Amino acid sequence: MKIYPISSFAFCKNNKTKNKPETYAVLGSSKSNSQIEEYMEMCAEATKSIVLAGDNIVTGCGSYGIMGSAYRAAAENSKKDEQGKPLQNLVIVKEPLWGDEDTQNCIILDKASSESERIEKFMETADKFIIFPGGPASIQEATSIISANHYSKDKKQVILVGKDYYKGLDEQYKTMKKNGLIQGEIDDLYTIVDSSDEIVQKACVG
Repeated sequence: MKIYPISSFAFCKNNKTKNKPETYAVLGSSKSNSQIEEYMEMCAEATKSIVLAGDNIVTGCGSYGIMGSAYRAAAENSKKDEQGKPLQNLVIVKEPLWGDEDTQNCIILDKASSESERIEKFMETADKFIIFPGGPASIQEATSIISANHYSKDKKQVILVGKDYYKGLDEQYKTMKKNGLIQGEIDDLYTIVDSSDEIVQKACVG
């Protein structure tokens, strides 16, 4: 088992902008493959740091990919209740279940009948979003949350992880901005990072 450095946790705890616990939605691929192994490690390290600093993680409770990495890191490092259930590992499940979910080591906040509905529930629940690479659903999550930010006065922090992966999406938004189709600044809608340290630094002070 890889032992993650405590420096990221220390930074997060010492630089939190709010005293009360915040909830971070961690989104991304629900499948594991060699192309996202590096991102899965980043996800586990950042999630551990955030949870140890006292904040909550909300995912979809799948066992694989980015979602699985976030779920396991939150479950292992969370404060536990008297029965040993992790209190900081929150989930929104899709029904019917895909079949790989672990619904025992988490707190189920809500259920959704579609991915679109689940995205809405993530947006209602989370204070901040960390979105890793994934398939079409991950792009849907990113664009839906960024769109909500664009039209909202109370913008939520959105951290996209993977400069190469999100390069095309970033270029599209910059073109919209150039054409006068986006009000305000791009930086108010999302930030793109490329390491677990950047995730923690942006998440804790952003």
